[in-house]
Amino acid sequence: MPKIKAFYGIRPNPDYAGEIVLNIENLSLEEAKTIRQKNPYSYVNMLVPRLDNLYLRGSKHELAFKKINENFEDFLDKGVLIRDFKQSIYIYRISREFRCQTGIWTVTSIDDYLNNVIKKHELTRPDRENVLINYMQQTGIDANPVLITYSSNPEINLIIKRVCNLIPDLSFNQADAKHELWKVDYEDDVNAIIVGFSKLSSAYIADGHHRASAASLLAIEQRKLNPKYTGDEEYNFSTSVYMASDQLDIYGFNRIIKDLNSLTTEEFLKNISNNFHIIEGKEVIMPSAIHEFGMYLDGSWYKLSAKPETYQTNSPVKELDVSILQNYVLSPLLNITDPATDTRLSFGGGILPVDDLVKQVDQKESAVVFTLFPTSIEQLIRVADAGEVMPPKSTWFEPKFQVGLLVHQIN
Repeated sequence: MPKIKAFYGIRPNPDYAGEIVLNIENLSLEEAKTIRQKNPYSYVNMLVPRLDNLYLRGSKHELAFKKINENFEDFLDKGVLIRDFKQSIYIYRISREFRCQTGIWTVTSIDDYLNNVIKKHELTRPDRENVLINYMQQTGIDANPVLITYSSNPEINLIIKRVCNLIPDLSFNQADAKHELWKVDYEDDVNAIIVGFSKLSSAYIADGHHRASAASLLAIEQRKLNPKYTGDEEYNFSTSVYMASDQLDIYGFNRIIKDLNSLTTEEFLKNISNNFHIIEGKEVIMPSAIHEFGMYLDGSWYKLSAKPETYQTNSPVKELDVSILQNYVLSPLLNITDPATDTRLSFGGGILPVDDLVKQVDQKESAVVFTLFPTSIEQLIRVADAGEVMPPKSTWFEPKFQVGLLVHQIN
């Protein structure tokens, strides 16, 4: 029963939208600086601002936040960004050649995160949370939404379908995708969406655990400073996109390991055969079902099929393929006990071409690559409902959201 509400959204001027919004997935500092130099309208100016005068009073971080705030106000003053003057909920759609994904962009009460109304399946790291908290605290900008999923709901689907038959308030193409945004500001429509979500039995964070946690922790601090808070202040809500589970795509997170922990190829294969059936292949092996793995080792591909005793368990976490690989290969054979911190292990997520991973092995940069079948949304729900957490890098969700497409101000 999520508590959502309308908000005063800030969105790109349609004339500049394709230049403003930015994909920050794996964006490096150098790439950000290059974009900033070439494109004065890019939202990167609210992330990596150009500091004109380093001799002003204050630390580099203080100067950066001051410049971000100046840039943001400048974008609003010049009409590069537009503030809606009526509180709204938004329908967002991203379309590619073979896939169209639609969801509701709104803001969600942080109490739903704290009270587990919106269920979690990942642990968060304080260092990452602190970076996000500091940014939101210093700028008031909440621009990168948490992706939340739920079982498809007929009432909500009807509202989405009706709104999407109208002309979108924002429509632009960027790279290989078309982005569309519809503003819903009629009171009856807004209330219908809010009531529809209040009837949901459950909802789940798909992507953005650190963003949800950071927003909640910041709100708790803000409440301490305001004993008369009502719960309706903007800092009590964080930006969210709700997509039904049938609207999401999930990809596997493949594993790349630097070395075989002093084992020879023959010894490694023999040890693996204790818990997996092994078939050598000639082509790239991408698993076609759960409990199957591809393995590229010493110039050859192998199909690994987990033996039943590895996944016949009552634990929704232990039955995950990422857990099976960790518990029967990475930890006992390769001595990788903490996948979150071990530098010998890296991850190839989402749609990263497998050829890029194979190249690392061929060039002796790594020893072995494992390809995994994607974790299903049903598996995620079982883990979350059990109050458990998944191992690191268990899921890669699409779509990823561009920053600058819709901004919620918390101050």
